Amino acid sequence: MSEQRGVLAEGARRVWRYQRALWWWFTVNFVLAMFSAMPLSLRLEKVAGHSAHTASLGVGFDMGAFLELSANPDAAFWSGTTGSALLALIFLVFSMFLTGGVLEAYRSPHKLTTGEFFHVCGEFFWRWVRLLIFLLIVITPICFLAYYISDWSGTLSDDAPQEKLGFWVDFAGFFLVLFLMMTVRVWFDIAQVRSIATGERAMRRTLVRAARLVFGNFASLFWLYFRISFLAWLGLAVTLWIWVKIPGEHSGLSALLLEVLLLWWIGTRLWQRASETVWFQRYADVAVITPEPAPLPEPELEPAGVPPSAG
Repeated sequence: MSEQRGVLAEGARRVWRYQRALWWWFTVNFVLAMFSAMPLSLRLEKVAGHSAHTASLGVGFDMGAFLELSANPDAAFWSGTTGSALLALIFLVFSMFLTGGVLEAYRSPHKLTTGEFFHVCGEFFWRWVRLLIFLLIVITPICFLAYYISDWSGTLSDDAPQEKLGFWVDFAGFFLVLFLMMTVRVWFDIAQVRSIATGERAMRRTLVRAARLVFGNFASLFWLYFRISFLAWLGLAVTLWIWVKIPGEHSGLSALLLEVLLLWWIGTRLWQRASETVWFQRYADVAVITPEPAPLPEPELEPAGVPPSAG
C-alpha cells in the first residue's frame, strides 16, 4: 500500500504514525516559550496593569498604545534577551538531538523501541553539530547578499530616476534570497536523510553526495519542499487573519489559536522531513545505498589426472 501512495500522502501517514515526536516538540517549545515570556509579562503587568494601555490593548491591537508602551523604559522590552537566547539555544540542541531518532523512525519499517530511538539520537547528534557548522558557512554569503541587495535598493530609492526601481530591486532580491535559502535547506535535509540511511560519518562527503543527488533531481525535491512550505505560510496567514478579528476580551481563544498555529508549523516541518525520507527511499535508495553484488567465487579446478577423493 505505501508504494502506491504519493510521497506527500505517505509522508503525512508516517508523521501520524509517529505523532509522539510532534507532541514532544510542541510541549518542549511551549514550556520554554512560557519561561521566556514570563519576565516580560511580569514587567508589563506592573507598567500597564492600571493604565490606559490596558484598555487600548485589551480590546484589540492599538499600534499607538503599543509604541508608547515600548518607549517606556520601565517596560524594558529588550531586557532579558540573554535568557531568551539561552532558552532558544536549549530548544535548538533539543531539536538536533531528536532529529536523528525521528528520521530513523520515519525510515524504519517497524516501530522503534525507546532504547533504539534514543540510541540513534545520541549516535547522530555530533554529526548534526558538524552539519550545522557547515550550514552556517554556506548561508553566510547569502546573508551578505541579502544585506547588499537591501542597501542597493535603498540607494536606488533615493537616487534613481524611477522612484519604484528600488522597491522592485528589493522585491526581486527578497525572492532570490528566499529561493537560495530554501535550496540550501533542501540540500542539508537530504544530507541528514542520507546520513541516517547509510550511516556515513564523514559529513563533508555526505554533503557532496547529497548535493549531487539534490541538483540531479532538483525540480521534484524543490517542488516537494515548496508545497509543504506554502501550506505552512498559508496556515500562518489564515491564523493571523482570524487572530486580529478576535475581540481582546477573548484572550484565552487568542492563546489557543496561536498554539494551534505552533502545532501546525511543527507538524508541517515534520511532514517535510517524512516526505523527504519517503522520496529518498523510493528514488535514491537503490542508486545510493545498494552495494554492487559481490562476484561469485570461481570454482577450484582439480589437477588433471588426479581422481577425486572418496571421502
